[in-house]
Amino acid sequence: MRKTFPPCKIAIYGGMLLGFLMLESPLIMIANTVDPMVMGVPFLFVWNLGWWAFLTGLFLMAYLTNWGSGRVPATQPSR
Repeated sequence: MRKTFPPCKIAIYGGMLLGFLMLESPLIMIANTVDPMVMGVPFLFVWNLGWWAFLTGLFLMAYLTNWGSGRVPATQPSR
C-alpha cells in the first residue's frame, strides 16, 4: 500500500529543505558580500536573519498543524 502525503505536509517539507539549503549550503557565498548594505547592516546578516525568520515561521505553522503526528489529536479527552 502506497502512503500519500497531503499537500500541506509536502509544502512544509519543501520549505524546510529550501530554508536549510539557503542557510547551510555553499549558496550562502552569494550573500557573503559587504557592499550592499540594508539599513546599515551587511547583506549577509540580513540574508541569515531573513531565512531564520522564514524557518521559524514555517516551524510554527508545522507545529500548529500537527504535521509530525500520524494521527489526529483528540478534541476532547476520553473519559
